Amino acid sequence: MGFSHEGDHEMHVDMTPLVDAIFAIILFLLVTSSYVESMEQDVNISLPEMSKKMSGVKPPARPIVVNVRYLPGGNAYYHVENEKMTLSTLTVNMTRARVRNSEQSVIIRGDKDVKWDHVAAIMGCCAQAGITKVSATLEVSE
Repeated sequence: MGFSHEGDHEMHVDMTPLVDAIFAIILFLLVTSSYVESMEQDVNISLPEMSKKMSGVKPPARPIVVNVRYLPGGNAYYHVENEKMTLSTLTVNMTRARVRNSEQSVIIRGDKDVKWDHVAAIMGCCAQAGITKVSATLEVSE
């Protein structure tokens, strides 16, 4: 049982209908997209007017939280965002924050064994930096 190859011809795929279909789709998309744009422009509406200067309210700045930790012997050290700082470094950082935002505030969290002098020193740093919104926190027991 043998097959003869006498009647075999090369198979040829005609790409003309495929190209015609692609061009028809592209033409359809071009026509409909320009039609939609022109329809949107033809609608007469009165848009609201706005002044050139927008009045927006800036969100309040995140307060600087200064933790005053007690050290034996009556000393203390200061932490801001888990970074130990001296009073001079604290003053510089507060001044920078005040320049960025005039409404900058400071929250002082002092350990219960810390002397008042250390909390007052932080208030002095705030005054040097020009920050007037200063508050201290405490824990209320029930």
